[in-house]
Amino acid sequence: MRLVRWSVLSVLATAVAAGCAGARPTMAPAPQNAQAPASAPAPGDLAPTPVDGLPPLHPVLSPAAAYLAGMLSLRSAGVDRFAVTHPTYDGRGVVIGILDTGVDPAVPGLITTTTGAPKVIEIRDFSGEGRVTLTPFTPDGNTLAFGGRRFVGGGRIGRMAVSNTWYGGFLREITLGRAPAGDLNGDGNNTDVFPVVVVRATDGWVAFIDSNLNGSFEDEMALHDYREGRQTIALGSRPITLAANFSEVNGVPILDITGDTGAHGTHVAGIAAGHNIYNVAGFDGVAPGAQVLNLKIANNARGGISVNGAMVRAMRYAASFAAARGLPLVLTMSFGVGDEHVGPVVIDSVVNEFLRTHPDIVFTVSAGNDGPGLSTLSYPGSADLVLAVGSLLPGSFAKPTVPGEVPSPDVMGDWSSRGGSIGKPDIVTPGAAYSTVPRWDMGHEIKVGTSMSAPYAAGLVARLLSAMGQEERHVTAADLIAALRATAAPLTGWTSLDDGAGAPRLEAAYRWLVAGHQGGRFLVRADQGGSSGFRRDGLLGAGDTVAHFRIEHVDGFRPARVELKDDVAWMSVPATITADPRGIDLAVPMDPRRLTAPGVYVGTVTAAVPNDTLAGVLFSLKNTVVVPYDLTRGALSDTHRHVAPSQVHRYFLLVPTAGATLSIAVRGSG
Repeated sequence: MRLVRWSVLSVLATAVAAGCAGARPTMAPAPQNAQAPASAPAPGDLAPTPVDGLPPLHPVLSPAAAYLAGMLSLRSAGVDRFAVTHPTYDGRGVVIGILDTGVDPAVPGLITTTTGAPKVIEIRDFSGEGRVTLTPFTPDGNTLAFGGRRFVGGGRIGRMAVSNTWYGGFLREITLGRAPAGDLNGDGNNTDVFPVVVVRATDGWVAFIDSNLNGSFEDEMALHDYREGRQTIALGSRPITLAANFSEVNGVPILDITGDTGAHGTHVAGIAAGHNIYNVAGFDGVAPGAQVLNLKIANNARGGISVNGAMVRAMRYAASFAAARGLPLVLTMSFGVGDEHVGPVVIDSVVNEFLRTHPDIVFTVSAGNDGPGLSTLSYPGSADLVLAVGSLLPGSFAKPTVPGEVPSPDVMGDWSSRGGSIGKPDIVTPGAAYSTVPRWDMGHEIKVGTSMSAPYAAGLVARLLSAMGQEERHVTAADLIAALRATAAPLTGWTSLDDGAGAPRLEAAYRWLVAGHQGGRFLVRADQGGSSGFRRDGLLGAGDTVAHFRIEHVDGFRPARVELKDDVAWMSVPATITADPRGIDLAVPMDPRRLTAPGVYVGTVTAAVPNDTLAGVLFSLKNTVVVPYDLTRGALSDTHRHVAPSQVHRYFLLVPTAGATLSIAVRGSG
């Protein structure tokens, strides 16, 4: 299965009020990222860079101005206040694994942590994008012959080589963004192919790249595996930072030359863990003390997509890397497949199994950008055990910040995918940010989408893990997710299908953990196969008036009894149930007499621990019934409808006959 990155907004299928001027940036069509503003911070002025031109080699907005405008939105979850109260609980001692297009370790902001430790501690490429096909050859003094070509500079390489068997190959044309990089070395050649020689040295395999294409390796440096000394090279006049990954099979080297050719992963890394971004003191990501694992899963030469295998290998590598070093690990991924579906898919099962066997790892995944329609959540964001993250539009992006003016409030991001057949998202965090990008992508420091939300949540988890580590408290993934959900603030005017538990509050989540509350992880299956009950055609008959749920405990806290509450009059549940170790089967009756008017009915059953009322929701069961308007009974006329800024009003229509033509007239005022 292919996964695509989620920083791009899709066309909306439901009515959305624009709200104040500049409610959201103008977006480029998929699969490009959201583009940067011509004059920030008013996103109403944002416009995409023409696709037939390269981005400018200067920032879209000065980093200092972006910092002052709050364009990393740390106030949204109270990160700014938490940092003042708990200055050392900044992610130090924690590693964030970023499964993405790669991370450029040479960008200011991704150099060191708050303690001076290296920021990007490992780079591994699982995408195959930079694989160099190598063939053995024997040097002839200073002359090297491979691939039908002859080169010089063998003496330089020979001074390091410990064997007469060398390997030659070619680093093929590098694709940056959606187009080839073009003339990387400035020689007028737009299809640059770089010769590479690999030899074994006393300290392992090394590569030499003819970076200036002068036919000589005499003036080139030896490039070791990144893990041996965090060594990189910059290639091209619009520089891309490259690192080497070496492995071997039966004594034969395998080489991947890897870099962030999509710019997406570097942006994500800055949100999660940037420190002194672009050398602006105090301009930090959510967890500036955390270190980063660069886990490249996206092949930009093939359109920036990833596949299941790359993701699984990256997850497993990260878990082994962190375990070997005793480091708490958070994973984040902003890729997925947007599709309305009922029931689990293979990748969800794979992710669930990985997280089941790694109970201390939190995996934050973007919800997707197919909102605001219902049942649009992507997978693997739909996997039960991930923390699926939807988007807020931060107030700092809603309109210009005027000195002395009260900042605009955060509102629901209209692009953010919603639940329905899936009982997610879990939380919503800012989905627009000014952050780090590779030098070749300068001018696109602002990106928008749930891609920006998942790393924000990962940074929150890293801060909580850092706090618990320094206080010598052990917490599990179940505890951390429960802390964020139990203390989140729901958004006014939205249902849990839109914002999940709401917007997290970092200090409250920390206090929840300090109080000794425990979380549990559960698998929920509704009668139609998804993790949420979802009936799109109303209640069709007597046999359809009961929603059935199966709840199975995975790990974490398991109470003997559970208190149940429903939040709507058309559902009813018992006050308590016994938590059977084999699982709970729960029937939830629905009253059809209360579900006659057209519209969307959303009810939630929440489960809590009887003797720990402050612990919040242990698990929730979401149930949605859509009653469509029957057009055979007459035309729909809805006058004097007020749709507030960022709000959505949905109309579901029962089409009289298949293939019928639908005429819609919409008039607005104000």
